[in-house]
Amino acid sequence: MTKKIDKIRQLVKAKFEEKDWKYHIVPVLKYAKKLARIYRADEELVELAALLHDIGRVDIKHDEDHHIVGILEAEKILKKFNYPEKIIKEVKHVVESHRTSQGPKPKTLVAKIIANADAMAHFDILPVFFWWRKSRKEYSFEDTLQWVENKLKNDWKKKITLPKAKKMVEKKYKAIRLILDSLKNYEKDYNPPTASSHFSLRSK
Repeated sequence: MTKKIDKIRQLVKAKFEEKDWKYHIVPVLKYAKKLARIYRADEELVELAALLHDIGRVDIKHDEDHHIVGILEAEKILKKFNYPEKIIKEVKHVVESHRTSQGPKPKTLVAKIIANADAMAHFDILPVFFWWRKSRKEYSFEDTLQWVENKLKNDWKKKITLPKAKKMVEKKYKAIRLILDSLKNYEKDYNPPTASSHFSLRSK
């Protein structure tokens, strides 16, 4: 299966834009492989699932339902490389369940590993989140900040379910919380001086 995975890795890399490959697929692969070793899952199957979990997002038009579109795309690729039905079925379940908030919940060990790795990867790319959200639409900074906070909080509290996964990124999440809380407190506490107060200070 190794040579097939090499070919699929190149195929997936070519399909995604560089920023998506570099800042999402690669960190998901990193964490998925680590979790596969820790939980003694089939490492090659985990890598295959990690490569294809977001294949439905290649066309941004399908972003909201990429977990559904991706099922067919993953199946096409796996059949092209003559994978057995058992592996195709497993990867399709991973694709459909990896978001956890939409679609079915992950039921197999491989699916749970990919869902956890998908969330863990977000903690590696905090600045990219702000840039990515802003580039999609003209959101205010405050709206973007709230979106980032909600997404990462959901990842931490609901999506990262494996104990070893949580421990692996705990320090990063705490560091991110410090940054986000600092920004929110700054917004809440900062009151720029008004023209009248500025005048009264100068007149004393």
